[in-house]
Amino acid sequence: MAHTNGSSHTHDVAVIGCGLMGSALARALATSGRSVTVWNRTPQRAHALAGDAITPADSVTEAVGSSRLVIACLATYEATLSVLEPVADWHGRTLAVLGSGSPGQAEQTQQWAETRGSAYLDGVILCYPQHIGSPEAAILYSGPSAPWTEHEQTLMSLAGASRHVAEQPSAANLLNVALVGEFFMTAMTAYIEAATYVLRKGIPAAVVDELTAMAIEVLRNEVGDVTAAIMSGKHETDQATLTTHAEGARVALAVLREDGYDGRVLAAAIENMTAAEQAGLGELGFTAQTKIFGAGAQGRL
Repeated sequence: MAHTNGSSHTHDVAVIGCGLMGSALARALATSGRSVTVWNRTPQRAHALAGDAITPADSVTEAVGSSRLVIACLATYEATLSVLEPVADWHGRTLAVLGSGSPGQAEQTQQWAETRGSAYLDGVILCYPQHIGSPEAAILYSGPSAPWTEHEQTLMSLAGASRHVAEQPSAANLLNVALVGEFFMTAMTAYIEAATYVLRKGIPAAVVDELTAMAIEVLRNEVGDVTAAIMSGKHETDQATLTTHAEGARVALAVLREDGYDGRVLAAAIENMTAAEQAGLGELGFTAQTKIFGAGAQGRL
């Protein structure tokens, strides 16, 4: 996009924050043909990105004022709001915050933006900077659908597997907490724990890899049934009961510990299953554990 020198620049996107991720976002936008302006509290980082399609801004007000879409990529929500506070005019613009924080902070930031006349999208980045711009990279967005529809093509150019997940601004953060924080991190830790045990016992890595792929495929096939059971509250089973699973897990943990392995992740899983048994859920299916998770969970299900 053609533009002239000075504060009247017209850009497709402003990127606020030029750390590793912010820089990757700016480069991907420029590569996709967008005109980008960048601003950073340390000006040298912004100027290091200068090129045919990337223009450093002298102030955050200039950067925001030149673009209809503003992508903020700073370390925290607090840092984002502190940096953007001097900008008075947000009308006709969309602020997309791609940062780390809590669902509550996402909601508060949406309120901050909307009281200043800006549309708002909250985003969670599910990839590393080197993957930005690739078809496999993903960023989850949440917030009103109108700004997503308006800027979808631009935002998809940053990560080809991105999607808008819900109208509520906290949704992307909630999914990040649950699927990345609780599920992925725990699953990877459990796998490292398990693989360490069998590899040190002399099982060939190729065998471990092959059987792990089979286990992941079983898990992939089960997830739909799990979410359906949680939503419906129906946990009856004609297969293995929760107690059957728990007893098998206790045997496995005993073997691990006899061999000198703590089995911490498995122990935590057994703790959950035991609590479910004590709540009278042992003869139901494995998904009945959902009834013990979270304050007031039994009353909701």
